[in-house]
Amino acid sequence: MRPILFTLAAAQILSAAPAPAQGIPCAPRESLLRFVIDQRGETRQATGTAGRGAQMALFASEAGSWTMVLFLPDGRACLLASGEGFRATGGLQPARGTPI
Repeated sequence: MRPILFTLAAAQILSAAPAPAQGIPCAPRESLLRFVIDQRGETRQATGTAGRGAQMALFASEAGSWTMVLFLPDGRACLLASGEGFRATGGLQPARGTPI
């Protein structure tokens, strides 16, 4: 899916919930998961704990699309970033240098 089409589709799905003050698009958890999993065909590739009880997840598809989501304790999920060209690195990589 082209980035502009993804942006428009995400805007329609995420407009049902108010965004936090930072302007990050958020929606009820299940709505965002339906979009990422069902429409984008992505699966969860990685997770992590963020501050204040939030959880981060990175989703990606075999076609190369990826989406980073922040799950908030209040039941909302926020779309942090998305793109194309996802490649798994096969494990943790050093923060510096050329990992690819």
